[in-house]
Amino acid sequence: MSRAAGLLALLLAALPARAAEVYIGVEGTAGRSAFAMGLDAFAPADPKSAQDADAARRLREVLRADLLFSRTFDLREEPPPADAPDALQAWKDRGSAFLVRAAAGQSADMLSLQVSLFDLGARQPLMSRYYRQKADNWRLLAHAAADDIVRQLTGRKGVARSRIAFVNDQTGSKEVYIVDYDGAAPRQVTSNRTLNLLPRWRPDGRALAFTSYKDGNPDLFLYDFERGRSSVVSDRQGLNIAGGFSPDGATLAATISRGKEPNVHLIDMKTGSAKAVTSHFGVDSSPTFSPDGLQLAFVSDRAGNPQVHLLELAGGRTKRLTHLNWSDSPSWSPTGEWIAFSGRANRKDTLDIFLVDVTGTRLVQLTHGEGQNEAPSWSPDGRFLVFSSSRAGGKPKLYIMDADGSGPRVLADLPGGSYTPNWGP
Repeated sequence: MSRAAGLLALLLAALPARAAEVYIGVEGTAGRSAFAMGLDAFAPADPKSAQDADAARRLREVLRADLLFSRTFDLREEPPPADAPDALQAWKDRGSAFLVRAAAGQSADMLSLQVSLFDLGARQPLMSRYYRQKADNWRLLAHAAADDIVRQLTGRKGVARSRIAFVNDQTGSKEVYIVDYDGAAPRQVTSNRTLNLLPRWRPDGRALAFTSYKDGNPDLFLYDFERGRSSVVSDRQGLNIAGGFSPDGATLAATISRGKEPNVHLIDMKTGSAKAVTSHFGVDSSPTFSPDGLQLAFVSDRAGNPQVHLLELAGGRTKRLTHLNWSDSPSWSPTGEWIAFSGRANRKDTLDIFLVDVTGTRLVQLTHGEGQNEAPSWSPDGRFLVFSSSRAGGKPKLYIMDADGSGPRVLADLPGGSYTPNWGP
């Protein structure tokens, strides 16, 4: 039994005893032209300040990495000669259609960044923004600028300010961590030296739901980043496992057992009341909301081995989507067309990442036996997936790949094993 497939069984055991590589139409690297973008050196706000010069260099490096990650820009970085009579024309002559210029400066504990985006064809600025942030969180300035550039030229929200929550066992316990989308700045969220599981972002990015055994029972908690503390969401006897929030954050879909068979419940985040939306012998688990909040995808073993099902919340009608040997950990794409999940086609296969469309008629395999590949989660723009994989040998690490399965790369090479990532806003 794999780690993902056996997770629910391990949770149940911990309770007290009771009576083909295919282009699939999601945005990967294929079939998309890039914007030819000049990226000038960032200037220090004070030309005589070594501190400003260092800030300018560091911010440019992060912004550059953000733009490259987006797969949207073909960067041109060799500047024209300093004595060029018309610098904008010189950048255009070198093949750039747009140009980014910026200046950075630091005063006391505050860092500032002024960014301008030029349309070289029209010879006019498309965007001019001023950003200011405490210097100890300086990377946020570059991330914010990158997201604004992406939105300005594509109309699409960028992901540079997004974060990923996951579980890691480097301390000897499984604790919840978060990391920037690019694998930088990992931070430990829990430190209760016990078993913490399955973090799930609230849509506003200000809180995380997760399950913890810190009080002996697998209870459901909400960590508030602004307050820096956790509160109980559900401590009903038995399983209390977060699945995912509704788009408005008012409802949390969860697996709750209450001493009976685990079923999917909807928890009202204001009142704490929980309403069962499945009632079936066996296990219904891992619910994830559709982007419109009208349906849930979830895993059920009602047909034998676990498979992904759909539930229409208004009418209660269910539909089976997958017919593999094993299916687990569904994650609904932000654009609504696809559900990513981990599964295996045959009993002896390793776990791989698949996509199934919402009709259940199209199935696409994204990974192909490179270790155990588990717990996929979509980026906020629906263009990338994060997942855990043991492909490098040893304990699993976090990987990111394009939504068509191309370009897999390690997100964060942290000590210990990293599990169940969830990509937040």
